[in-house]
Amino acid sequence: MSGRVLLPHAAAVEELPQLLRSAPLVWVDLRGPEEEDVRLMQEVFSFHPLAIEDTRNQRQRPKAEEYGGHLFLILNPVRSSPAGAEFRELDVFVGPNYVVTVHPGDEPVVDEARRRLDPRATPGHVVHALLDVVVDGYFPLLDEVGEALDELEEAVLTRPGPEALASLLRLKRTLLEARRVVGPQRDVLHLVTRTDLPYLSSEELRYPMRDVYDHLLRVTDMLDTYRDILTGTLDVYLSAVSNRLNQVVNRLTAFTVVIGVLAVVTGFYGMNFERTWPPFGAPWGVPFVLGVMAGAVGALAWGFRRAGWL
Repeated sequence: MSGRVLLPHAAAVEELPQLLRSAPLVWVDLRGPEEEDVRLMQEVFSFHPLAIEDTRNQRQRPKAEEYGGHLFLILNPVRSSPAGAEFRELDVFVGPNYVVTVHPGDEPVVDEARRRLDPRATPGHVVHALLDVVVDGYFPLLDEVGEALDELEEAVLTRPGPEALASLLRLKRTLLEARRVVGPQRDVLHLVTRTDLPYLSSEELRYPMRDVYDHLLRVTDMLDTYRDILTGTLDVYLSAVSNRLNQVVNRLTAFTVVIGVLAVVTGFYGMNFERTWPPFGAPWGVPFVLGVMAGAVGALAWGFRRAGWL
């Protein structure tokens, strides 16, 4: 069995029935969950089958469900990686004197929340610690997004290219994923801050829970702000790319006009005329024609430069 008893002390899972009858708070942490953990949730805690099914399907968004004898929460901690934000699932069962956390692998949120608790903790304190650690984990991600946006705002003006576009799209995916998580998690916090909620309704926890809710609102506002900045940066990128393309087209057009003018002059002397001006035999004819061509090129270059094409 992958489970471990975190509170009131490190104990074997077999001691759970006795602890649940005598201890004011029991915190059980399950990894997986494996089949033995599922039987533990079914036989010892009598959790709702739908909630147990959610723990086995680790692709859930944040939510909160009230069942007959317990409360079920799904939280999504985040971890930054080179590929973007990685959101994990942390399932939490809350009862009269117990908390059960379920997660697929190592979960730093559980260890950090346990470190913050004091010996007089209640199930509400455990939930508050978990929520506080999860929400605090969003701020480093937002700091990274803000720094990346600052760098990209300059990059799209000086060197717009595939790398800048790939970074912008990666940030866009990160912000969309974060927004899909933070929105439902705000509803979860709204539920747990209710004054009539079993196991969590205490005067002592009212203001700490509201503080976590305020932090999550701040995260939401930052996400919306960064999304607007990213949209503006994408527009600037598209404008910069379009401007560079226009410059290239203008220069190619200018070169084409110059070559066309020279082709007209040289083509005229390639025709089968018996008499031309200047005559073929005139010693000054070739320098004269070269001067005409050079003057035409110079006039065209002056005109194109005034028009901003060169």
